[in-house]
Formats: sequence, C-alpha cells, structure tokens
Amino acid sequence: MIQPLLINKATVEKYLQVAIGYNTNDFSRFIREAQEFDLKPLLCDEFYFDMLKNKDTAPNPAIIIGQEYTIGGKIYYHEGLEAVLSYFTYARFVLKSGAVSTSHGVVTKKTPNSEPISHSEKKDIYYSCRQDANKLFADVAKYMDRKEINYKDCLDCDDTTDGDITTRAPQW
Repeated sequence: MIQPLLINKATVEKYLQVAIGYNTNDFSRFIREAQEFDLKPLLCDEFYFDMLKNKDTAPNPAIIIGQEYTIGGKIYYHEGLEAVLSYFTYARFVLKSGAVSTSHGVVTKKTPNSEPISHSEKKDIYYSCRQDANKLFADVAKYMDRKEINYKDCLDCDDTTDGDITTRAPQW
C-alpha cells in the first residue's frame, strides 16, 4: 500500500508558483519523494507514521497546517509541515521536472517562445528551496518542543540490520 500524502499540488501552489497545466498525478511523485526522502528523516519513525495515519487527530493538524500559539505570554507562529513539505517538493520539482524520458534518452524540450533554465540555475533554486524548508522546519520543531510533542526522541530505537544495511533512527 502506498503511504498517504500530507499535501497535494494545490497546497504547494499556496506557497510557490507551479505551472497550472502540470499534471497533478505526475506532481504527486515529487510530493511523495519529498515526504519520504526529505521530511521523514527529520522525524522519528513512530511519530512520522502515526502522523500519516492520524493526520486529522490532535495535535497533528496544528503541526501540519501551522498556527499561532502562545507560550509564556508571548505569541509565536509556525507555518507547519505543509509549508516545509511544499518547499522540499518544489526543490525536487524544479530540479527534475524539465527532463523527459524518450526512446532516445532523457531530453529537455525547447519551444520557440521559451528556453529551459540551465542545470546550474536549477541547482541554485533547488538549494535555496531546501534551505527555506529547513528554516521553516526549525520553527515547527520549536513549536513541538515548546508544546512537548515527542517527534524526535528516538533514544529507545535500536539499530536495525536488513542484510548489509544497518539503520538507526536519528539521535537528537
């Protein structure tokens, strides 16, 4: 079974410009990659999978969507994991979306009215979006820390060996 996605193309469009005509199903691939390869490593497995399964159950909506909150009489705000995931997704979209697989190899199509940006320019946008995503995540992490939401305590996780691969949940 495929994991549920926390966001969709319309969510990304709230934060960044995405081509209207870009196929929603094709765009979901970038969301799935960002969720699995960029967001998941920032969270403990237990928290991540629980959030996917119970995204509409407190405290997950506040973590995903973002909110204003008060601690010690001071007002703070975080954009939520949907913003974080949107920037990670857009980074992947910019870097990979222009490449089209054909029977003659991977190509970048040109039109008389436009020319694709260079790979170097794509990488600049990619790294900029990833930096922005990480800055947004820092605010979400502060929120979870201040609200004592256990998203990172993987100290009880053990090393897992599957063949030659050993994985360990992140230590924070």
